[in-house]
Amino acid sequence: MKYTFHPDAELEFEDAINYYEERQNGLGYDFSFQVYSTIKRI
Repeated sequence: MKYTFHPDAELEFEDAINYYEERQNGLGYDFSFQVYSTIKRI
């Protein structure tokens, strides 16, 4: 399956990853993993 993020959504996604990573080391990674896992299930 191929997918792409809208450029604005991709920037927002990266900002969210950075936000969570700043709160706790590894949390940004966990967040992105869950997003990509959900996309894969869809």
